[in-house]
Amino acid sequence: MQLGNGMDLRRMSGPKPDLRALLARETPLYCAWLGLGAPLAIEIAADAGWRAVLVDQQHGTGGHAELAACLTAARAAGVPALVRVAALDAGLIGRALDAGAQGVMVPMIDTAEDARQLVAAVKYPPHGARSFGPYRARYLVEGDYMPGANAWSIACAQIETRLAVESIDTICAVEGLDMICLGPNDLAISLSSGQSRDIRAPAVLDAVRHVHARATAAGVIPFVFANDTLYARDMARMGWRVIAVGTDTAWLSAAARQHLPG
Repeated sequence: MQLGNGMDLRRMSGPKPDLRALLARETPLYCAWLGLGAPLAIEIAADAGWRAVLVDQQHGTGGHAELAACLTAARAAGVPALVRVAALDAGLIGRALDAGAQGVMVPMIDTAEDARQLVAAVKYPPHGARSFGPYRARYLVEGDYMPGANAWSIACAQIETRLAVESIDTICAVEGLDMICLGPNDLAISLSSGQSRDIRAPAVLDAVRHVHARATAAGVIPFVFANDTLYARDMARMGWRVIAVGTDTAWLSAAARQHLPG
């Protein structure tokens, strides 16, 4: 769009946030995990120094309108945005990408076949089967969107079960899979057959180390969710490249308790 003075509005909008470019400069990269569906939460997190955001539409609130607003806020705040969709569903994945997510995280990826379906939904042909219609995403990639979209977009498989840990080598070998995210809470439940959610249990930590090592060896970006700052520091020492620490709802709950006069 040309303004009256001949300036291009797109060029005035500032640098486009890019998770891959950030990872090339700094690691670990701390990603705010946001489930309130509130654009203001995105801006607050970015202003506080979080370098990337994840909009959670699995356990978070809000529908597609809220998602589009959150992704607009992320663009304005200059932070790259991932979206966790509710399930391995090509329609949900495509809608998140078209709305401007750089990447999509899918929960409960247990097998290489799950990972192949994820990649097919994220990538355009010939590497996948994504349908074309990037109504907002086209503003985030330089030039024509489609030629650069596959290299820019991120397919992220969430590793949350015993089966996923056992399948990690075949999952990471799937061509086009860019990132895995280890969810230690569900993994602890799976490894203990529902008896424990202790993310510091020896079996859980062994699995965490194993998944990190195998993903790194395969050239897949390792992302981990940490319940608290202490766990995040342990994960940073282990070498995880992207780390989330708690959620916006947990942050708000803790702050509300802290500020209540006793």
